[in-house]
Amino acid sequence: MVTTVNRCQNHGWNAAKLESMVWTEIERVLSHPETIITELEKQHHDVDRVGVLETELKQAERQLMAVDHEQHQLLQWALKGFPESQVEAENKRINKARETLQGQKVELEAQIKGSQDVIISVLKLQYTVELLRQQLKDPDYTTKRDFIESMGIKVWLDGENVEITGFVPMEEGAIVHTQSSLNYLLSS
Repeated sequence: MVTTVNRCQNHGWNAAKLESMVWTEIERVLSHPETIITELEKQHHDVDRVGVLETELKQAERQLMAVDHEQHQLLQWALKGFPESQVEAENKRINKARETLQGQKVELEAQIKGSQDVIISVLKLQYTVELLRQQLKDPDYTTKRDFIESMGIKVWLDGENVEITGFVPMEEGAIVHTQSSLNYLLSS
């Protein structure tokens, strides 16, 4: 058995420097909520697709009903003595069509849900960001770590760049999900 070990290529990053950069970027974003709003507006283009997706979902549901009707007719054929091989072949085709349509339906429902999750109140977002800013005045190390963890902040290094992603928790348990994650590239 051969095991390949990939070594980290980010030797030049000092942890304290990186943490300082990350925190500076977080403070910058919280000081300028329009950055978050701009990112969300990019996501709102997907919201416009909800109507199209709902139409496609209704079509898939109609097609599923048609497949059920076809299978009922096939049963009637079988009862009337149609050749067994023909009935079996048609049944396989119908079952495959149903499986495909059910998969499409599940996918469309997930896309609709994802697009609807993006719809949030800009004023609510601004309020939440302001609350976060107030809570984070002169934070200590533990407060910073807790904040980074609660925001789902992830830091990715590729040797030269730093990418920071996260999400904004909203009041009453709603969250701007990963669809609205913030991405920043910083030079080292």
